[in-house]
Amino acid sequence: MTKLLVVDDEALVRALAQEAAAALGLETLGAGTLEEGLALGYEGVDLVLLDVLLPDGNGLERIKDFRRLPSRPEILIISGHGDGNAVETALRSGVYEFLSKPLNVQELTQAISQLMAYRLGKPRSQENASLARMGIIGNSPQLMATLQSLAEAAASQVNVLLLGETGVGKELFAHALHKNSPQAANSLVTVDCAALPANLVESHLFGHAKGAFTGADRSREGLLVAAHKGTLFLDEVGDLPAVIQGSFLRALELRRFRPVGAVREVESQFRLVAATNRDLEQLAALDLFRSDLLFRLRGISIHIPPLRDRSEDIPTLAQHAVMRFCAQHAIPVKEITDGCLNLLLSYVWPGNVRELIHTMTRACIAAGRQERIFPGHLPTELRVAVARRKIDNGTQASFQGQDFPSFADMPSLREWKTRAERMYVEQILKHCQGDPRKAADLAGLSRGHMYELLKKHGISRESPRPAAGFMP
Repeated sequence: MTKLLVVDDEALVRALAQEAAAALGLETLGAGTLEEGLALGYEGVDLVLLDVLLPDGNGLERIKDFRRLPSRPEILIISGHGDGNAVETALRSGVYEFLSKPLNVQELTQAISQLMAYRLGKPRSQENASLARMGIIGNSPQLMATLQSLAEAAASQVNVLLLGETGVGKELFAHALHKNSPQAANSLVTVDCAALPANLVESHLFGHAKGAFTGADRSREGLLVAAHKGTLFLDEVGDLPAVIQGSFLRALELRRFRPVGAVREVESQFRLVAATNRDLEQLAALDLFRSDLLFRLRGISIHIPPLRDRSEDIPTLAQHAVMRFCAQHAIPVKEITDGCLNLLLSYVWPGNVRELIHTMTRACIAAGRQERIFPGHLPTELRVAVARRKIDNGTQASFQGQDFPSFADMPSLREWKTRAERMYVEQILKHCQGDPRKAADLAGLSRGHMYELLKKHGISRESPRPAAGFMP
């Protein structure tokens, strides 16, 4: 029997959901807190109705935890405090729908029925087992959901827009999409829109006739013709020059265009895949990107998750990078120590998978002939970033732990800032073993500024004292 889990601290909402689920023949489990809901989720549930504001936290921040449950349930958010940002956060996290309170039985019944039908209609994991990954590594829920979207897009002829931060592997996903599509036997033509020469962009894309301009001593086919019956991949499409966007839109709609200097039009039946790390909607609002072209590009949009959102894949990716480096240099495979792995898992990876691969390459080089990779082999900037984050998190946790007996005991804002500043200096000086020069570098301050802070708060360089009223 299909199981529905309702996580809401309002008994009335749980009762309404149970009534709606019973009418659909579903079994219902109810929880008033996030932790209770996650515990029940491990018993095996198919659908989750998740509230946002709960006694032990924000439901939006725990969506990933519910999606990681063994049964990989479908999630529907319900809240009486929704706004545009909350809706976007929920939907981009893989949530099926966002409902606003107050709710009634009829509305809940319809929503649950649609959610159940959606789940039953999704392809089974084994149905996507034959997907050619083309080097895409990992098995986290976020990545598996993206691969499912990729498989669905590959089977269609619709234009696809790949969205993701720098370094997530958009070109790799485009390659996988092509290899799993009906166009796989034909060419994949990649166009780096950021590298297109401004004065020759039209010629590169559409081709040109002989004598069309100075230096055109012969006719030349453009990249669109080269992609005939194959896939045209526009990488960094947000950088497509504005002067060509109108012409490209027409070629995209008609699959016909006229080469520069030619009299007759030519035809190219290409499949379009585009990728960007930029906010195209914002660019369109600023008239920096044609909105009608944007509408044509995003027949299907696939969001590729950043590495920090699929941290379960970091060990596998790191080991793969090490194995590849060692194989290229014909040396024994190096082991990644636990300390090194902990650092990798603590880093936020602004450069995503690309940065991780470069990091492990540098670590292998630093390790030299050693058989194991230690934290000291990792780049200094990574270790510094992790250390600073730990200090910042420790400071934040210390402040959150402050409890004032009464309003009268609460310090002024100026006093609070002074205490916070002193605590930060003490913590960072302690981390640097009392060396103010290292502390200044880590804090991003000049050495003179650090010495001024030490003097201001009366902190000894040898043994920093804990700030009054604070627990480091």
